[in-house]
Amino acid sequence: DTILLSLFSHRFMSVAEQMGRVLQKTSVSTNIKERLDFSCALFSSDCGLVANAPHIPVHLGAMHEAVQRQIEILNEREDPIQEGDVMLTNHPSAGGSHLPDITLITPVYHEGKIVFFVANRGHHADIGGPTPGSMPPLSKKLSEEGAAILSLKLVRKGSF
Repeated sequence: DTILLSLFSHRFMSVAEQMGRVLQKTSVSTNIKERLDFSCALFSSDCGLVANAPHIPVHLGAMHEAVQRQIEILNEREDPIQEGDVMLTNHPSAGGSHLPDITLITPVYHEGKIVFFVANRGHHADIGGPTPGSMPPLSKKLSEEGAAILSLKLVRKGSF
């Protein structure tokens, strides 16, 4: 049904756009609040892109992989995703673009099952490392560029 497809497409796009507005309004980071260097998207339970807001397109290319890798990593650790969890990553091997782009991923549950994932990726001014601003030009290893976070449950079952 083309009408239902259009309605849900616009509804999901609106969710992603609203995620971006809330992120921008609540942020204290100049990169996010003023430069708008972030992206927001919704993913299906199998990590397929459902909708994204028209923010920074380069962020979206690997964001589905970031969602998928978090599921894989946490399953390998025998630490399954639960309702109320928020995962954080910026690692290139986990779908990250570069270390200053931090991705937050949250599962959305309905009747005890994951039905969506919502994710946002925002550029941060400094992620550590030997020079201000991260990503020193003489780095030879990833660890020299700043904090590389493969997977971190920033919030576990709704608690920090």
